Amino acid sequence: MDCQGHGSHVAGIVGGDARNITGPLAPPQPWVGVAPEVTLGGYRVFGCTGVTGTDILLAAMEKAFNDGMNIINMSLGGGSSYKGYPTAVLGDKLSKMGMTLIASAGNDGSEGVWMVGNTGLGDESTSVASFTNAFGRFQTFTYGGGKFPYNPASNFGSVIDLPASATLFPLFDKAGVLQDGCDAAAYTGLDVKGKVVLALGDYTRCGSGARATIAKATGAAGLLTHTTPFGMTNIGGIAGFPMASIEHAGGDAVLAAYKKNPANAFTWSKTPSDITVEGGGTLSDFSSYGLDGDLRSKPDVGGPGGNILSAYPRAKGAYAVLSGTSMSSPYVAGSQALFYQGKKGGPRGLETRKIFKNTATLTKSFGSKNLASAAKQGAGLINVMNALTSTTTITPDHIDLLDSIRLRKTQKITIKNTGKKTETYVLSHSPAEALNSYYDGTGYPNPAIHFEEDFASVTFSQNKVKIPAGKSATITLNFAEPKAGDAKQFPIYSGYVIATPEKGNVPVHIPYTGVKGDISQVPIMDVKRGWPKFQVANAQGQLVPAPANYKFDWKKDTAAVLVRLGSHTPSLTVRIYDAANNLKGYLSSTNNGPAFGFSGRTKNIKDGKLVQTGYIWKGEVFAELNSTSPTALPSGTYSLVVAAQKKFTAGAYPADFEVYNLGSFKQ
Repeated sequence: MDCQGHGSHVAGIVGGDARNITGPLAPPQPWVGVAPEVTLGGYRVFGCTGVTGTDILLAAMEKAFNDGMNIINMSLGGGSSYKGYPTAVLGDKLSKMGMTLIASAGNDGSEGVWMVGNTGLGDESTSVASFTNAFGRFQTFTYGGGKFPYNPASNFGSVIDLPASATLFPLFDKAGVLQDGCDAAAYTGLDVKGKVVLALGDYTRCGSGARATIAKATGAAGLLTHTTPFGMTNIGGIAGFPMASIEHAGGDAVLAAYKKNPANAFTWSKTPSDITVEGGGTLSDFSSYGLDGDLRSKPDVGGPGGNILSAYPRAKGAYAVLSGTSMSSPYVAGSQALFYQGKKGGPRGLETRKIFKNTATLTKSFGSKNLASAAKQGAGLINVMNALTSTTTITPDHIDLLDSIRLRKTQKITIKNTGKKTETYVLSHSPAEALNSYYDGTGYPNPAIHFEEDFASVTFSQNKVKIPAGKSATITLNFAEPKAGDAKQFPIYSGYVIATPEKGNVPVHIPYTGVKGDISQVPIMDVKRGWPKFQVANAQGQLVPAPANYKFDWKKDTAAVLVRLGSHTPSLTVRIYDAANNLKGYLSSTNNGPAFGFSGRTKNIKDGKLVQTGYIWKGEVFAELNSTSPTALPSGTYSLVVAAQKKFTAGAYPADFEVYNLGSFKQ
């Protein structure tokens, strides 16, 4: 009975059972959760606004442990970070005591690399990516003789019902190229009143709410977004305005029909239909990319999270189809429960994660001939039957090669035969597509990733090994980073080391990841677009650039330091120096606390605006990094300096930092 339905949906995926329900609460089709015999423990951490504090999350995790829960599912997150994030730290401690922590990898696939979510970053936690369901039940429309599914904006509703007079209007520019609808100027001189606008579904420039607002203001009857690169996207839109995403192939077909006959009419369905989803069975476009701040292999594994039917509050219809890593995480949590039930007193914690990673199903990106990056799919799509029946494990369950300067080129793996007969294993290597986000020279990761064939090579101390039942063998691996790929563009390469039993048992594998180039040279601050900034609130409460040597009166003035990070930093500090260049302390913000410590990268764009993080300031500082409370600065002249430590450096200031002096002020 949660307010928004998210918790009900997640719980249903883990352990729901709607196979024998009749009457007014019957589901649109019978379905069963992953582990219908599971015992669920519910720990409320959100109010109806969907906001919570880390302290509440930690308390809930501890309570779950004290209540005897075996598995914690956390379908939540707060952006990219390091494994020192509090929930990740506690997750590791609980795992060492036999629990399993499963967490969403995040829904920031449209943001590009370095965005895997913080909650599952622990060394022993499981960070879960999303794969799109191969089948779905969607409302449809017919146009030009074709039938097409659509995914309505969540803020609008579930069914679009427009009159036949609402004909299609593709939002072309003068060259005939479909535009994304992010600019009101794109509608200049166009009459879209009463028509359904078709726009490009590329969300790298702005969100769905901004597009819907602009289209509604022009008098459009509705808005369809032509998804790129494939599938249907989850969009929010705005209340009261019909908006939906459609599949890429469907959008192409609609455009082709329009060009043949612009007068074609829409017919909107009254009931949903079962369809085969474009891109179904492959990675969801929204699923976040790694790596984490330490170049660790995250996410760990994937589960079905796109277009998932599950429970919903009765007041909202009792059932719903939702998408997100919030859905894939409980699928993996339920799979862990099935495994525990099947194995009874068998392995727990990190050992279980290893088995699931070893036995997952490797997949290719939609439309690609190459395996998807391990920085996107982890070890692949979870396969419970493989996990239950496999008689082989590989330790460790992943290899972090780091970067070119720190390349861990020699690695050892241990293959264990847990079966009852001697087995011979053949060792092999399958590379995956590389991710290049720094090809445009801006210094900020481009969300439109270039996929490259930058393949590493691997040699084995022996290509075949015979292992008796219950015994293990250690193999030495030697890696060479890709010859292809520009080291100045920091491509993330990856692949899989595979051990295949000759007698036909389940093959097992582990992923490896690395970065070509010197990771300490990856730009951190978005300098070319003007960050960081020092600003002051004017009489209207708007932030404007602080004048040089501005004199603050902290009883009435408010300042802000604005940052925009394109990559993780082990230490982001805002430092205050006096006129003699003596360090007086670190900024104490009223919204984000002390301005020091590790930090993940910033999201790219929201509703047409570049995202930034603001430290709101009222003149207080933490005198030392270990200070417990801030103090006010005395009167004087000071300067503000933002310093972001480069990754994999010792942290010597200023040599190991990107340093930006934001100018002087008085008080």
